[in-house]
Amino acid sequence: MTAAMVLLSGCGAKKPQGGLKNASYAGCEYIQDADREFECFNNTLASYLADEYKYPEAARSLGVEGKIYVNFVVESDGSISNVTVVKGLDALLDAEAIRAVRALPTMIPATYDGKPVRIQYTIPINANLK
Repeated sequence: MTAAMVLLSGCGAKKPQGGLKNASYAGCEYIQDADREFECFNNTLASYLADEYKYPEAARSLGVEGKIYVNFVVESDGSISNVTVVKGLDALLDAEAIRAVRALPTMIPATYDGKPVRIQYTIPINANLK
């Protein structure tokens, strides 16, 4: 039996500019170095989604695999909203990608000059049969 493997190839987040501080995962916000905090956020997000994404059996039987780009917003309260597929592969894989991203836990919101703000991310999810 083949197993499904989901890889996140780097979050779509970019290093913040000016007074902007990216959203963060609980625990990552205590890292003093901005580069290391950013790395923690990306790695934690990738790990969570790799565990959460469940490769659909129907897609497995069709041998469908590839990359799905998902866009979402971390709201000023840390909740996840506006989850959409920017570039999809297959309706089954796309729906599962949306479900997995919607299941993200509440995050530490992004801030601009110390005030919570909404921030948008686009992430690639590699859905491969291995």
